[in-house]
Amino acid sequence: MPLAMILLLYFNTLTSPNPSINGVKIVTRQVTGGFTDTRTEYLAADRLRNEWQSQMRDGTGPPMATIILRGDHDRVFMLDLTAHEYVTYETDPRSTTSGLKSHPMVDSGGTLQIWIENVDTGERKELFGYVARHIITREKRVAGPRACSKPSVSETDGWYIDGSVMPQWREQKKNNFGVVVAAEVAAGSNDKCFDKMDKIEVHRIGVETGFPVKVTTTLTSQITQPDGNSRSLSSTWGSEVVELKEGPLELTLFDVPKDFTRVESLRSWAVKPPRQLTGWEWFKEKVQEMFK
Repeated sequence: MPLAMILLLYFNTLTSPNPSINGVKIVTRQVTGGFTDTRTEYLAADRLRNEWQSQMRDGTGPPMATIILRGDHDRVFMLDLTAHEYVTYETDPRSTTSGLKSHPMVDSGGTLQIWIENVDTGERKELFGYVARHIITREKRVAGPRACSKPSVSETDGWYIDGSVMPQWREQKKNNFGVVVAAEVAAGSNDKCFDKMDKIEVHRIGVETGFPVKVTTTLTSQITQPDGNSRSLSSTWGSEVVELKEGPLELTLFDVPKDFTRVESLRSWAVKPPRQLTGWEWFKEKVQEMFK
C-alpha cells in the first residue's frame, strides 16, 4: 500500500466526526398580509432549535433562535444572533413559564365552542418523498353568554404528509374531543374582558390530518362597532414547507455559543418584540397541538 494512503487512513482514524443526533430539518415560509416569517427548525427526540427572521413592510427584524431542551422542566433559550445575547428560563410540565411573573387570570364565566371538521378530498401528490393528502378543514367558533371570545368561521385548504416524520412529542394527537382553558386577554385595561379567560371546548370530526406541508387559511369574524352595528372582517394567511430533510443533526446546534452573554432581557425586544406567529395563529396552533 502506498505510504500516502497509509498516512491518510491513519489521520482519518484520529479525526472524529462532530457528534450528532438523528432528527429532521424543516424550513417553512409563513405569510400574513405584509408580514413574512421564514423559519428553520431542527427537531430531535428531546430537543428543538427554531431560527427565524421576520420581515415587515417597514423593515427586517434581527435573526433570532430558540433552543428548547426537553425534560421534566423544559429549558428554553432565546438568542439574538446579531447581538450575541440570550435569555433563558424553565417551563413546568404543562409548558407554562416558571420563574417569571404573570398576570392573574379570572374565569369569564363563558364558554367558547370550537367545531372542527376535516374532509379528505381524495387528491394525492408527492412532496419531499412522501404522499401528501389534500384536506379541507372547516372551523366554526360559537361564543356563549358572557364569553370574551369572538364568533368566527374559517376554512383551511391544506396538504398533509404522515405525521411520523416528526419526533413523537410533536406528532399529531389522536383524540377528537377536548376541553382546554385558555386566556382571552383584552388589549385595553378598561375592557370588561381584560385578564379574563373563557373555557374552550374543542369538538373534532372527520379524518386525521398529519404534518402540514402547505396550508392556506381564510378567517371571517364579526365585530361590533362603536355605533352598535356588526361588521364582518376577513383575513387570509398561509404557510409552506420549502425544505424537509431527515438525517443526523450536529449537537452543537442545541448549544448556546460560548461567546453569547446571558442578559435579563434582549435589547431587540425593547423596541419591538419578535413575532414568530400572529396572535390568531399562535392561539390556533396551541389549541390544535393539544387536541389533534
